[in-house]
Amino acid sequence: MSLHLNWREISALVELFRSQGPGGSGAASSALFVDRVVIPERSRFPKGYLKGEWALRLSSRKSEQVFLFSVRPNKTYFAFLDPKRAKALKNSPKATHSVFDLALSKYVRGSKFLSFEALPRERVIVLWFSGEETSERSPERLGLVLSLIPASPEALLIRAPSDQIEYKYDYPVLARSRNLKNDSSYQFPDGMKAPDDLPLRVDRIGSSETFLNWIEADTDLEAFETRKRFLEKTLKEQLKQATQRVRQSQTTLKEAQAEADWDRLGTALKAVIHEEPPVIKDPISGAQVRVIVDFAAEVPGTLLTVPSDPKLSLKEQVEKFFQMSKRKARRILEAGARRSGFQEAQLRFQGSLAELEKNSSTAEILDWKALEQLERSLGVVPSPALAPAGGGKKNQGAGAWLGKTFITKEGLPIWIGRSRDENLELTFKHSRGNDLWMHVKGRPGAHTLIPLRDRKSASLDTLLDAAVLTVYYSGGEKWGKTEVDYTFKKHVKRIKDSKEASYTHNKTLVVEPDPVRLKRLLPKGD
Repeated sequence: MSLHLNWREISALVELFRSQGPGGSGAASSALFVDRVVIPERSRFPKGYLKGEWALRLSSRKSEQVFLFSVRPNKTYFAFLDPKRAKALKNSPKATHSVFDLALSKYVRGSKFLSFEALPRERVIVLWFSGEETSERSPERLGLVLSLIPASPEALLIRAPSDQIEYKYDYPVLARSRNLKNDSSYQFPDGMKAPDDLPLRVDRIGSSETFLNWIEADTDLEAFETRKRFLEKTLKEQLKQATQRVRQSQTTLKEAQAEADWDRLGTALKAVIHEEPPVIKDPISGAQVRVIVDFAAEVPGTLLTVPSDPKLSLKEQVEKFFQMSKRKARRILEAGARRSGFQEAQLRFQGSLAELEKNSSTAEILDWKALEQLERSLGVVPSPALAPAGGGKKNQGAGAWLGKTFITKEGLPIWIGRSRDENLELTFKHSRGNDLWMHVKGRPGAHTLIPLRDRKSASLDTLLDAAVLTVYYSGGEKWGKTEVDYTFKKHVKRIKDSKEASYTHNKTLVVEPDPVRLKRLLPKGD
């Protein structure tokens, strides 16, 4: 189903709308004036409006009319709306104004609507309005020209003398919707080469109601397919991201499992701590080591080479081994949990893609309920009109992050990176310049992001939530008072040829471990 009209259908529609009042014999009894130029709200579309679609509100003392027109490629149409549709039409608050509609509003607002005509044998219509009357020049008219050729449609605003009624002259152009030409004048096509035997689809243009229903059905289908494509693209991106995360988690898990048995080394060194074995240089590797008797070995008297830091005492070395043993166990546990979580996400995204494929997008059946339910389940908000007020959870793209996510009391998400790869991905792929970024001061640790999106700041309570989580996921449960720096992400830069980041313009929070806050934020089992 496509909105392609031939010249016969365009002429028939013009006559149909003229017979119902605007631009016809009934127009003189109730003069209409341009009240405003409107960009119609299209809440089901991602942007909340359609670029290339406008409406003119025409009003008189007794009535109001709305003329809707579109010069979008392959989506060309025009119509005077019935009272019910005219009343329901709203101006889109999300729309950005083009030079054309600003000029259109400047020139025709307050002008009297004169006539509505179709060019003979051409896909061109003209709406004529009264122009400015001055003593310096003769009265003029303003013409809104709609060229409805599907491949290259265009709207132009021209100026013409009031007594110049033939379409064979060059007219000065005041504004045009497409800036592909620098012509300052416009000449109407003559229609001499147009074919005669063109179909007249009465089932589509037999009445104004039928034609308006056709426009609505086609626009609804376009919105559905746009949303479906957007969702499919998002799903594929998230599936790709989940697959990468599974691979990263698997690598981290293997690296952790391949680490030395720190607990064994610490226990063995602790058993001979009273002997104070010296630090020597390994003749093969050149590393600093201690050679001790391994009392846990099956063969008595087996020697064990223990890597050692000469700057540490024996007691400090033993404590370090036990800390590293705990870190290894935590890395294995967290990497395994992350891998399982991302594998579940993989299956979920694969299932959602399969479900999306089943969702019909034919003109007869549009399962909006199923589509919107799938969008909500994935946290995808493709339309501004559907976004939650105030910027709540997963507002405007928050669902793109697959890592640890927490929600504050004010509804803002907090994203945490728990490994070097996650930190880099979070900071440099999923953040925006005005998002808040956090890191423990002077220590390696987790990157934390508070996506602000349309907000300018976060509350102190949200900042404290994020700071406590930053310390927790940096392994600082027992650090006591800890300084946490935060800044806008735009002040965070990646260090060249490194996997590290530097930042400026930061402020600092001093936080202590807060079990009550952590209990509220952390899911059960963490």
